Amino acid sequence: MMQAFQAATYRIVVEGQLDPMWLQSLGGFEATEQRQPGQPVVTRLEGHPADQSALQGVIDTLFMLGMRLIHVECLSPPT
Repeated sequence: MMQAFQAATYRIVVEGQLDPMWLQSLGGFEATEQRQPGQPVVTRLEGHPADQSALQGVIDTLFMLGMRLIHVECLSPPT
């Protein structure tokens, strides 16, 4: 039986620098940047999407902004 999506903490890692004005449209995800000499900037987003469609909306927005998706990870199990 398929269960409904429950809130969990997710980390999304993308290549590139996210303009701070877009953070508000990402549903409360917090961003941190990692910079290493000679490497592209990597942005890590962590947050609690309300449901699967909200998570997909964040990923779609990042795609629309031209950011390359590196990793999506569920950090905590649903509650």
